Amino acid sequence: MPKQPFPRFLLPLTIILGFSTLIYLGYRSLVHQATPVSINQVGNIPNDTDSPIPTLYVGEMGFDVSQPAFLDDLVQSNPMYIVFNPYYPQSVPSASVIQDIHTRLPQLKVLLHIFPASLFDQKKLDSPIAKVSFSSQNTQTQFDNAWTNHQDAFLKDASGEYVYNTIDPVGQMWLKEGQGYLMDPAHPFYQNLLYNRIKYLVTELGYDGVYLDIMVIGFMQGMYSSRPALDGFPLTNQQWNDKLIRLSQSLQDKRQTDPDPRMRNALIFTNSVGGGKYTVGVVDYNRDLRTQGVQIENPFQDYPDLTTDEWLKAINLIRDISSLRNNQMRGWLLYHLSEGMNSRHQCNQQSLFTYASFLLSKQSPNFAFHYLCKIQDSSLPASERRVVPSETLTRISLDSPVAPYQRLASGLYVREFANGFALVNPTSSSLNYQSNINLHNAYSATTYPKNTNITLPAKTGLVLLKNAPSPSSRPGDLNSDGTINLLDYNLLKSGFGTTYNLLDYNTLRSQWGQ
Repeated sequence: MPKQPFPRFLLPLTIILGFSTLIYLGYRSLVHQATPVSINQVGNIPNDTDSPIPTLYVGEMGFDVSQPAFLDDLVQSNPMYIVFNPYYPQSVPSASVIQDIHTRLPQLKVLLHIFPASLFDQKKLDSPIAKVSFSSQNTQTQFDNAWTNHQDAFLKDASGEYVYNTIDPVGQMWLKEGQGYLMDPAHPFYQNLLYNRIKYLVTELGYDGVYLDIMVIGFMQGMYSSRPALDGFPLTNQQWNDKLIRLSQSLQDKRQTDPDPRMRNALIFTNSVGGGKYTVGVVDYNRDLRTQGVQIENPFQDYPDLTTDEWLKAINLIRDISSLRNNQMRGWLLYHLSEGMNSRHQCNQQSLFTYASFLLSKQSPNFAFHYLCKIQDSSLPASERRVVPSETLTRISLDSPVAPYQRLASGLYVREFANGFALVNPTSSSLNYQSNINLHNAYSATTYPKNTNITLPAKTGLVLLKNAPSPSSRPGDLNSDGTINLLDYNLLKSGFGTTYNLLDYNTLRSQWGQ
């Protein structure tokens, strides 16, 4: 299950002081005036006709979707996907809010995060009927009907006891993964119940689809009171996988034959890859699920100790998963296990390594990227300890790949795109790269003349452009006149209404001056 990221716009990786305060205070409109949307389209605020940025917007836990600032922030981000996680009622959009989102961002896919095998907030059979989690997922009447007429849809363990979740609730209105009685994914009653819930979300509320969590290979040991049984014997992982496959295939069959075109166009994504584990056989498993989209979670969990072979296994997994559905697989790489970082520099380095690795391997244009850092520095405000570098990284477009990635004799891995290159050094030593054309750092003003060595330190990534972005793409150039000057600084101050020591003119000039 994804932890809940806190999307905020991270400025290009070379900026350490100048704009960090601006971002974390949420003053995004000034920044986006000078942020590149693509190589040939810079300095513009995204509008309704812009192609979406290949990133995922999850939303801050507890944020209020009824506030205008939410929609403004979403439009500025212009993501490919948004997943609403209904832990708090104010974070669940109404039908009118979803309609507003579709009006402003017609290409954005709006999904609701739900748990596929446990719909009801009931822990013990002998307790009074508890309140049901959230009305958009199920109702008390539904539970009463299920319990009265379809008890065989609730799974028991080898002792004959009903299996229920043992993880404490989170938030006000929702529960952590698997909360409640565990239902049988292969039971026709449950399959119909879940499909009808998805259909309600799509046809009545306006969602584009759902994201079904906890669909990974292997039963989730430790999340439930006990392991469910089949014919008196505990289920094996393969038997559990088979049940999930039957569930997913049933949902897809119903969707594809639904007379309502909105359902035939609906998306049913699954959390069916995991991160760093549950990877053996996962490609075939996802093919069998016939899933329309997946989450690849934390593929480089042990970044400091990652060997080249382990890294290569992870990028090949990204390659193979994103190549499903004829290289049109939807989904995203979600990286949230980047907690415990000591500095923004560490966040920048690791996120760029992960993003360059993602570029090396992804096959589908429908695959997005999201990266969250949590910096351990108690001297910083809480808002400044949460950084989302993916909002900057994904705004530079390399366009279509020219060829698959290749390993150079030096040990570097490189992939060429129409507009540039992605490079990764997964080794424990510095490596050099040399090009026969001039190249430009995608996230700074650095230019690399042809036939000169470009050094990549150990475990780093680099994104290079064949053509330099225009000067107005520099984040400090708020008025897009191609230079960094006092006019930009005055715009910054007038936008804030307050002068901040970190955002002085000398810092602005030193970071992005000409």
